[in-house]
Amino acid sequence: MGQTMDEGASLHRLSEALRAAFAAHGQPKGRIEMAQAPGAVDVMGGLCEDRGSLVLTTTLALAIRAVVWESGGSEVRLRLDSPGNGDTASEIKFGVSAFAAPDADSGSLSERCRLAGAEWAAPACLVMHRAFSEKTLPQPSAGLTILLQSDFPADADLGRPCATATAVLDGLCKLYGKTVEPWKRATMASEAAMPLTGLRRVRAAMTAFCGKGDGALMQMRFRPQPECEPLTLPNGVTMAVVRTQLDRPTKRERLLETKLCAEMGERMIHQLRARDGMSPEKAQALLAAISPVDYVENYRNRLPLKISGKAFTASFGDFRGLDGEANGKAVYKVRSRLEHHIYENQRVQEFVSFIALARRTGAASALIEAGERMYASHWSYSQRCGIGGAEADRITQCVRRRGAEAGLFGAKVTGGGAGGEVVVLMRNDERARAALAEAIQEAGESTNRPIEIHQGSLCGAEAFKPPDLAAMMVP
Repeated sequence: MGQTMDEGASLHRLSEALRAAFAAHGQPKGRIEMAQAPGAVDVMGGLCEDRGSLVLTTTLALAIRAVVWESGGSEVRLRLDSPGNGDTASEIKFGVSAFAAPDADSGSLSERCRLAGAEWAAPACLVMHRAFSEKTLPQPSAGLTILLQSDFPADADLGRPCATATAVLDGLCKLYGKTVEPWKRATMASEAAMPLTGLRRVRAAMTAFCGKGDGALMQMRFRPQPECEPLTLPNGVTMAVVRTQLDRPTKRERLLETKLCAEMGERMIHQLRARDGMSPEKAQALLAAISPVDYVENYRNRLPLKISGKAFTASFGDFRGLDGEANGKAVYKVRSRLEHHIYENQRVQEFVSFIALARRTGAASALIEAGERMYASHWSYSQRCGIGGAEADRITQCVRRRGAEAGLFGAKVTGGGAGGEVVVLMRNDERARAALAEAIQEAGESTNRPIEIHQGSLCGAEAFKPPDLAAMMVP
C-alpha cells in the first residue's frame, strides 16, 4: 500500500484545526508562527554516529507542523490534529512553571502525557522543558498554545519523535525571535526525544532541520568535528521507505546493547594500541578511523568474541552503561558489534563513491555496486547486531530477487521502527514502482503482515516556507 502526503488536503485540514482552536480558546492577540519538520530515516551507517562514522539519511513526505502563539493565562496548551481524529481534537495542558523546573523533573512531563493518553505531546513537552530550563529561549511570561498537525500513521516511527521536537523548537524560536545554530538545535531536539526513543538520534533531528527536500541524502559526521552536506542522487533515482510490523520487534535494549558493545570494543582497541606503543593520539582513535584491513591484521584475533560485564570492568575499569553488580553476569557480544561499526563505515564511504560515480556517468553498474553495499549492511545489521526480523529480511529478499533489471538496486533495514523499516534504492519510474509494489505484495503474502510504501521527500525546517496563516483563516 502506497502512502503519500496530499499537501493541499493537509493545509485545508490545518486551517480547520486552527479555526477550531480559536473557537475553543479565543483568537491570538499577538504573532502566530508556523514550523514544519519532516520524518527522517537512516539510509546507511545509522547506528554508528557516535563512533565517528559517516551516516546517510533521507527525509520523507510526512511532516509534523507546529503552529504556536501566545495566549492569555498561565498555561501551555497542546492540541493535536492528525488523520483519523475525526472532529475531536486531542488536547493536554500544563502550567507554564512546569517547563522551568530542574532537568531532573523532565520525566514527570512525559509521564503526565502517558497517563493522559497524550504520548504524542511528550516530545514537544520535553523540548520545551529543555529550551526554557536551559534559558535557550526566554521563559514565557504568559500562556502558550501549540497546535500540532501530523501526517504520520498512528503507529509509525519514521523519525516522528525528533520531527515533533524539531518543529516545536523551530516554531518557538520564530515566536521569540531567537537564532540557535543548527547543531545545538539538533542536539536539543534529539536529547528531548531520547527518553522516548532510548537512543541519541542527532542524525534524525539534524535531517529534520536541514533536509533538502529534493531527494538528496544528508551526509553527516558527528565526531571529531560536526559535518553535514547533501549527497545528490543521480537523475531518475530515488529512495523509498517500506514499513511493516515485526512479529518479534527489535527492542530498544538491543539497540543500546549494540552501541554499548561498540564502545566497549573501542576501549579494548585503545588499550591494545597503547600496548603496541602507539602515540596517545593514535591510540585513542575512533572506530571509524580503523580500516577493515588494519582491524583484521592487528586486532581481530586479540579481541574476545564475548565478555561478561564483570570481566570487562575488572580489566578495563568502570564504564558508562555498565553497572558492575547489575550487569556483572551479563555477556556482551563485543566483537560482532564492533565489526559492524568498522565495516559499516567502509560500506558508507563506498556507497557514497558509487552514487557519485553514477551521477557523473549514468552507469547502472555503479548503482548496482551501491545497492550491494546496502545488502551487505542489511546482513550485518541482522547477523552481527541482531537488528531487524524475518519480515524485514523477506522484504529485502523480494526486492533483491527483482533486481536492477526492474530498477531496484538495493535494500536494507534502517536503525528505526523496531526493525520494521526498510529503505530501497530504486529508479524513479513506473516500471520500478510496479516492481516494488509486486515485491511488497509477495513479502506481505508470505509474512501475513500489512506493508506500507512511503515515497517522496520534504524539506527540513530551515527551508520550510509557511503559508499565509491569515489567508488560511478566510472562509
